[in-house]
Amino acid sequence: MLPLLCTGWRQPLFMNAIVLGLGNAIRTDDGVGIHAIRKLVGEHHLPPDVHTIEGGTLGLELLPRIKGVSHLLALDAVDAGAAPGTLIRYAGGELANLPTDKSLHLLGFTDLVGTLSLLDATPREVILLGIQPKSTDWGTDLSAEVEARLNGLVEAAWEQVSNWLQTERRGPKTH
Repeated sequence: MLPLLCTGWRQPLFMNAIVLGLGNAIRTDDGVGIHAIRKLVGEHHLPPDVHTIEGGTLGLELLPRIKGVSHLLALDAVDAGAAPGTLIRYAGGELANLPTDKSLHLLGFTDLVGTLSLLDATPREVILLGIQPKSTDWGTDLSAEVEARLNGLVEAAWEQVSNWLQTERRGPKTH
């Protein structure tokens, strides 16, 4: 972890964030998390305390790579029963109560977050951002509906990372 330098009386703060792209890039819209992470890295300069991982469909195999992070943002196809291309966001307690059929990889992601909890290594903040898929058939191209919202997913991810960085640099609230 790299310290964020703070001035004045505050202690240095630490942030070790991971943006995790999930999905199967050869199953059309199921690969949206992989497309999004690649686009995020290509379009935005991420600071050294924010790492990206193309997690694909690895599930619990990702545990050693994310254990001990302070912030976890997952990007994935999320089946919420909405119109194809709808942006989806789940955070904190919403993830714990989320039925396992809401994400095409949620069982693996839920198991991953649950295992972190069992190891007393739960990140301070866990967020799942996704897009409702239209198709998960074989293919490498996103559907038109999902492709049209890919930039929105990338910008939502960038906004979330930026918010985390601003919050960390501000430090704890004092009353």
